[in-house]
Amino acid sequence: MFKKLLVSDFGEKKLINRIIEKTNLFQKDYFKTHPQIKESLGDDAALIDLGTSYLAATSDMLMEDTHFPHQMTAGQRGWKTVTVNVSDLAAMGAQPKGIIISMGLPVDMELEFFDDLINGILEACQYYHIPLIGGDTNESPQLVLSGNAMGEVSKKTVLMKSGAEPGDLILVTGALGMAAAGFEILLSDFSDKKIETEIGHETINKVINYALNPRARLKEGISVAEAGILKVATDITDGLASELWELMQAANEPIGMRIYEDKIPIPPEVVTVGQYFNKKPLEMALYYGEDFELLLISKKEALKELEKITEFYVVGEVTSGEVMEIIDKQGKTNILPPGGYQHLGGRNEKGSNSL
Repeated sequence: MFKKLLVSDFGEKKLINRIIEKTNLFQKDYFKTHPQIKESLGDDAALIDLGTSYLAATSDMLMEDTHFPHQMTAGQRGWKTVTVNVSDLAAMGAQPKGIIISMGLPVDMELEFFDDLINGILEACQYYHIPLIGGDTNESPQLVLSGNAMGEVSKKTVLMKSGAEPGDLILVTGALGMAAAGFEILLSDFSDKKIETEIGHETINKVINYALNPRARLKEGISVAEAGILKVATDITDGLASELWELMQAANEPIGMRIYEDKIPIPPEVVTVGQYFNKKPLEMALYYGEDFELLLISKKEALKELEKITEFYVVGEVTSGEVMEIIDKQGKTNILPPGGYQHLGGRNEKGSNSL
C-alpha cells in the first residue's frame, strides 16, 4: 500500500522551500511588480518598501516540547521568544520598531508562571529597545509563543543573504558551540555528581547560561549595516554549516564555501563538554545552532574598517567551486555537509527560519 508522505518526512527547511516554490507559482512575478514588497522570501526577514528605507518583518514560533528545556524558567522562555525574533532583525541590520507576541496557554498554567513569562518578555523588550505593541492569547495543550518583530533599515545598507562572491571572506562575530554544550548538559542527568566533578562547576554554569539566556547581536548588526561596508549577513541559529549553505543558495551566481577547522572559534568549554559526552566539538559548532552570532561576508579591503565596529573571526573564504568544504587541522580538504537543526522531524534541529 502506498504510504502518504508526512511533513515530518521533510523537515522545516525543505517545507519552507516548498512554500516558496508554491508562492512563486501562484504569485508569478508578484515581487517584481508589487510596488512595495522586495523579493526576500527565504531571507531572515521580509522587506517592505517605505521609500528610502525598508520595513523588515519577521516571525518565529516557539513551542514547549521543542524549544524550552524544562530547566528554563518562565522568564527565560519569554526572553528567548523576543531574542529569536530580534536576531532576525539584527541579521538584516534593522533598527527594532515593535514586536507582537501571541501566546497559546495551557489552562492549568499558574498565574505566577504567566507573570514571570510576561516579565521575561518585557525585560527583553527593554534590553533590545523594542516595544511590545500587541498580540493574542488562546488556549493550547502546551505553551506556544509566537513573535512577529518589525524593524527599519536603509535601502542602501540592508544586509541580506544574497550577494556573496568568490574571493570574499567568511566571518563570525563570536564563539560557536557554547549553547550546544549547555544543551548537552541540560538534556543529561544534570544531578549526576560525576558531571560536575569531571566538567567543573564554572564550565557548567557558563555553558548553561549561554543555552538559557541567549543574546541577539543586535548592536553589531545595526552598526555593520549603518557603516555600509558589508552587504551579506545572516544569524547563526541552526549551526554554521547550515547557514553557509543558505548563503550559497541565495547567491546571485554559483559559489562555494571553504572554511578552516583551526580558525573556527570553539572555546575550551565546548571541548571539555564534548569530551565528556563523546561529542565532537567541531560538530557542536557546525550543526547544533542557537549561538545567535552573526555570519558575515566581507571584502578583504573592508576588514580594517570592520575592526573599528565589531569583533570578528575570519573562518574562511567564498570560492567558485560550488561546494562547501572544510580544511582540517592536518590540511586535508573535506566536503562539508549542510546539516543543521531542523523542526518537524528534520536532523538535529533547534533553530528557526523565517519565510
